[in-house]
Amino acid sequence: MNDGRRRTLRFGHHHCNSTTLECHDIKSMIVEDSIMSTIDAISQACASKNWETEAAIMHTIQAKRSFSKRDVTMVAQFSVNRLGRFESARAVWAGPITVVIFLATHEDIIELQHYFEEPGKLALYDTITLTIVKPKYSLRTHLRYPINHLRNVGIQTASTDYIYVIDADFVPTSKLYDFASTKLVPLLEKADPPAAFVIPCVAIKVEYPGKYPDTIKELEPLMKSGMAYITDPRAGHGPTFTSLFMARTVFENAPFYEVCYESQWEPYYIVNRNAFHPYYDERFKNQGGDKQSHALLLNALGYKFLVLRDHFMYHMDHPKIKWTGDGLDQVGQRDYTYFVHYLPEMQKIFGSSLRWPRGCSRPLVQSFQRDLQGIGTM
Repeated sequence: MNDGRRRTLRFGHHHCNSTTLECHDIKSMIVEDSIMSTIDAISQACASKNWETEAAIMHTIQAKRSFSKRDVTMVAQFSVNRLGRFESARAVWAGPITVVIFLATHEDIIELQHYFEEPGKLALYDTITLTIVKPKYSLRTHLRYPINHLRNVGIQTASTDYIYVIDADFVPTSKLYDFASTKLVPLLEKADPPAAFVIPCVAIKVEYPGKYPDTIKELEPLMKSGMAYITDPRAGHGPTFTSLFMARTVFENAPFYEVCYESQWEPYYIVNRNAFHPYYDERFKNQGGDKQSHALLLNALGYKFLVLRDHFMYHMDHPKIKWTGDGLDQVGQRDYTYFVHYLPEMQKIFGSSLRWPRGCSRPLVQSFQRDLQGIGTM
């Protein structure tokens, strides 16, 4: 600046045109890259609603704290209606976090702005790398929530070698981060075959009035009373929980136990970031096949699946998910499906046996265990 003073140019401001400030002979510049300045710029873009010049915007605000590459990053993606819910997960994860927020409508940027104007909300994101994604609404692609694309954005902005992808409704146990960063990282570094450490997940009924469980000991009575239950106990998460409660006495001293891959399984896991080469398949939108497809890929690559015994993640029971835009109202009109499209493609690459548990140490024994799950006790 010709007056020798430093100025701040916010994101989205490409030139100086104020009557009180002329920009010429610039000697130094501070570029303000903050959440609120980013929101302000996107807000202006959304307010114009000029379909001819509208552009997609994706902007990342880096965390103010750096972490070691040998750390574990928690990755989450969600729309603005999940901002409050994610606070519980953020509160128990002391390590690196990357968050991707999808603006499903023009009005979402207003809600996002109001959220961060509340006292203390900006401070919650000081150590979080945040990416805000505004699609090009005129293309109408935003009517299908791009869940796997957003997950991939979060993974790509993570700076560590180990990744834990969750959904915004889930809350991990408070000691999971410490266990993962100190115990699991060394194991993942030398795992041969490669391993995925699975985090069991449960649902808590909305009418439950007590303290949410943070340990297996606290969880067990809720399971027995029916206040907590297995999240999708069939193919979705059944393989995880059969061993969690059937085999506790057998593996009492082990911090984790092995389970075999089963078709349509969709576990949450902590892995080396190499597990995301290739990334989640972005052709999956909304719900259905998004996580299943990646677990199938890891199995085809020979990954071993190890379930943690003393840690889990929970979420509050909720009615049927209402996705952004048209979402799942267009039942049967998905552009890309797991069985019709993805599975045949994978069979061409990995062979017809790709759903056989390739990395499992004792697949026949594990299958027999699942068949006898009725004899288990908690």
